[in-house]
Amino acid sequence: MLTKENPLIYSFENMDKYYFFDVNKNKIINVDEDTYQIINDPDAIRSSGHPVIQKLKDQGYLSNNRVEEIKHSNGKMLDELLGYNLKKIILQVTQNCNFRCNYCVYSGSYVNRVHSNKRMDFATAQKGIDFLIEHSKDAKDIDISFYGGEPLLEMNLIIQCMDYAIKAAEGKNVSFSLTTNGSLLNEANVKRLLGYNLRITVSMDGPQEIHDKHRTFASTGCGTFNAVYDNIKRIVEKYPDIKKNLSFSMVMDPTAQFNCLDDFIASEEEFFNESAVIGSFVSNNYRNDRVQFSENFVGEWEYSKFKYLLFVLGKVSKANNSQLIRAAYREHFEYISNSHRNIAPLAKQDHHSGPCVPGQIRLFMSTDAHFYPCERVSETSDIMRIGNIEEGFFFDKIEKLLNVGQLTEESCKECYAFRNCRVCASLSDDGNQLSKEAKQKACRDVRYNFDEMLKDVCTLKECGLKKEMVQKITG
Repeated sequence: MLTKENPLIYSFENMDKYYFFDVNKNKIINVDEDTYQIINDPDAIRSSGHPVIQKLKDQGYLSNNRVEEIKHSNGKMLDELLGYNLKKIILQVTQNCNFRCNYCVYSGSYVNRVHSNKRMDFATAQKGIDFLIEHSKDAKDIDISFYGGEPLLEMNLIIQCMDYAIKAAEGKNVSFSLTTNGSLLNEANVKRLLGYNLRITVSMDGPQEIHDKHRTFASTGCGTFNAVYDNIKRIVEKYPDIKKNLSFSMVMDPTAQFNCLDDFIASEEEFFNESAVIGSFVSNNYRNDRVQFSENFVGEWEYSKFKYLLFVLGKVSKANNSQLIRAAYREHFEYISNSHRNIAPLAKQDHHSGPCVPGQIRLFMSTDAHFYPCERVSETSDIMRIGNIEEGFFFDKIEKLLNVGQLTEESCKECYAFRNCRVCASLSDDGNQLSKEAKQKACRDVRYNFDEMLKDVCTLKECGLKKEMVQKITG
């Protein structure tokens, strides 16, 4: 029977070898079969005088140290972090859009937003920018992002905001960003935007047959690919320097052929450079139904992953692997890069690694000036409304969201993914309040993905991956 006297580890087999992941050390250890059998027997490991077991313990492994109370350390610093160290504000300049994309969070498929004619006036936007500046006195760099709907429907407001922010934030490095569907990136608008420190992300979901399946014009129901493609091609040819601040967001259709997406990126070198395309899947968060993946998509994804791992090992050229896969598996190599470092054992009071401080990194302000932790949460959820421009932050709500791990406190204390968890409050929201059931579902996904990552890392190392190879890949 497992008890708190047992070591906090996760054991697994991979490629006929035996391993355990030590949570306190955040490291993977390869052991022989006899040692593996002992560490998986609670009675044996407590009483074993096996020299390998004793050596591991002497080196600090196999500790039964656990967190005693789930509580985020940043909870003590909210006044400072939110009062003096805000990094970014995302202004929802409009809830309107000239597209109707069937996977959009505004589409009606989600317990969340819907399209409307609500827009932000300059007075409200100005207050939001002032709020960021006033609450970022210890931050040298700040960013202001414009969000929709389609933000370029409010082109004049965006220009007003950027001009105002540059003057109001004198002494700070101010950058701007926006995500657009690309249909309004005509030459007149691009000329107005070129003089600003602005990063533009364009949504483009692959070749025409895939893109047009999901992204249509609101007015006609017709596909939007040609309008977006022609705009981007025109501005890249006329203003080649814009590529330095241009990236693409690709929502991958899990019913399509994954190879079609890769082939499209490879064939459009004038658009896509090494870091230009960020792939993502249709979000299941707040969704009314669950996204299903076709067998073809999964098979092609796994084969592309296999080719990428061969590339990492120097067995195939960069040209023969997927840019989308490279972005998806970056966290594997971040773990490998950091796993050699010695870290402190788990503290008696600690929290899993998922949550950031709500509002500090990506404060989202809606058209009606309510505050949310970021743009990914539901604006209809009361628990996610963490303040407003007139009253400031609601610290009681923020602390509750930060300490989302308290929903599943006992299982968090025993979880092998504790230091490598991705679960934040947005994944634990049932549409109105934090839900233990919703969090447990997210926890299962995290544990599954972390298990897969551990095995991938072991496979790469067994096949000859060296630390210097990882450093070359991660830059």
